[in-house]
Amino acid sequence: MSQAVGAGADTLVQRARPATLGLVLAKHGVLMPLLFGPPLVWAVIEGAHALALALAGPLGLGLALSAAVWRIALPRDLRGVEAMATIALLFLFAAALSVPAFMVLGLPPAAALFEAMSAMTTTGLSMARDPDSWPFAAHVLRAWMQWCGGLAMATAVLALVLGPGPVAREMGKVGIDDRNRLTSARSQARALLGAYTLITLIFAGAIGLAIGHAGEGLVLALSAVSTGGFAPRSDSLASYDTLGQSLVILASVAGAVSLLAYVQVLNKGPVWLVRSPSVRRVALCCAICATLLGGAIFALGPGVPFGATYLNLLSAMSTAGFSVSAMPAAPALLLLFVGVMVVGGDRGSTAGGLKIWRIAIAARAVRHALTLPRLPDRAVSPLRYRGDTISDGFLVMLVGLTALYTLTAAAIWTLLLSLGYPPLPALFDTISTLSTVGLGTGVIDPDLPPAAQLVLTAGMWLGRLEFIAVLVLILPRTWATRP
Repeated sequence: MSQAVGAGADTLVQRARPATLGLVLAKHGVLMPLLFGPPLVWAVIEGAHALALALAGPLGLGLALSAAVWRIALPRDLRGVEAMATIALLFLFAAALSVPAFMVLGLPPAAALFEAMSAMTTTGLSMARDPDSWPFAAHVLRAWMQWCGGLAMATAVLALVLGPGPVAREMGKVGIDDRNRLTSARSQARALLGAYTLITLIFAGAIGLAIGHAGEGLVLALSAVSTGGFAPRSDSLASYDTLGQSLVILASVAGAVSLLAYVQVLNKGPVWLVRSPSVRRVALCCAICATLLGGAIFALGPGVPFGATYLNLLSAMSTAGFSVSAMPAAPALLLLFVGVMVVGGDRGSTAGGLKIWRIAIAARAVRHALTLPRLPDRAVSPLRYRGDTISDGFLVMLVGLTALYTLTAAAIWTLLLSLGYPPLPALFDTISTLSTVGLGTGVIDPDLPPAAQLVLTAGMWLGRLEFIAVLVLILPRTWATRP
């Protein structure tokens, strides 16, 4: 009976159509000029001609692909599995196409792919030995790739996880006019892009004024708002003053808030910055981080600076990965950082990790499970979060995502242990990779074997796309045709 049910369900499963996926990817070739154009222009102005030439190749390829399918209409029945596969492949191809640019900067092939994937996935881990010697256009390239990757991932999560209907309702709750205006996917995309761009420009101006360098301010803002973590200096934020450091970390925390919150602020006024559930969740996490850090420092005794460590902890919570000082040596503090990195930012933000809202629902599920035994046998008591009923499908997805995250972390941690690295630093850098954070204890560096670099590159790709999209792409049954 179960086999028959399984076979019946299998006939309903949608498969990806290679021709359709190829057409969709070719249509997205127009994104390559947007991704590589600004850094190319900066490289030309700066005189970094080798870097400009390396960026011109993928830009031209993207334009050629887009022109070749310009007159071919996209199918109206694009399937969810095809959308997921498209997102996964776009991140992979964008990283691969930027490899020549990073090789021009002196990185070997495996390290160049690692650097490119770290940029696209807004991670911030680096294989560069001397980034201070790079032309400034190279820092623009990394930061711009992070900014584009953060926007792409945030909007993709909103579209695939929430769906267009719920997104439109979140964007326009005040009245029927707002709801109608933001119904279409194009209007939603414009609203999200506008909010994302505005907060980036605000922080770019503020950081530039604070540090006295407009170019570095722009690069830091691009990386911070996308929770990317690449800085134009090899010591990250350590050589900036406290005001500059604080503004960059504040921009990172702002990036950990759902983009929908900023759309609501633009539509309904500043009061929504306080009323937004996402802002409240992130603010609560900041307060919890301060409390836990204060307790840990009190237990450990003097010697650990609260201010610098708290800025690093907020950077870890937002999954930005900037650092104002070296990671603390105390195991208790390292474990606190690990826990914060696992959680990450909120839903619909540019941050990585399992996401605050998922952890909140998981906590509510535990509380619900403890309540069920006290209810009558015939009682109907569905799990709810903020008034919405949580479906069984979501809980299955939550369990699956948590299991995949744990198994992948165990595999990468085991690899690093086999290379002779200490257990806790290896665990720290493993979680930093999967949650696309970018903080490190020195385990992930240019001396890592190329094979391990490739494994960690795959880990960043998996973690940024929350595993499911990549697994959907590589599973044979995604492409199988029914007899």
